[in-house]
Amino acid sequence: MSERVPPVISPTAEVAPKLEFLIRETGGFDEAPAGAFKIKIFHSAAFPWEEVFKLLLYRGYKVNVTAHKADLFVEATP
Repeated sequence: MSERVPPVISPTAEVAPKLEFLIRETGGFDEAPAGAFKIKIFHSAAFPWEEVFKLLLYRGYKVNVTAHKADLFVEATP
């Protein structure tokens, strides 16, 4: 018997709802049409850095952390 192979799921399909659940009130994000994300960190001490990085990096995103004056941003591109 051959096993059924599940269809390929887009790696960006589930990222936005999971990001929203993870960061809650510690940050906010904008999603670009190409599947990129720009996350603004509101509370860096409470922000779930590890979970957010795992979510993005395991799905093949390139992740950059940038600072603009006193604000921190996580920019992720597929």
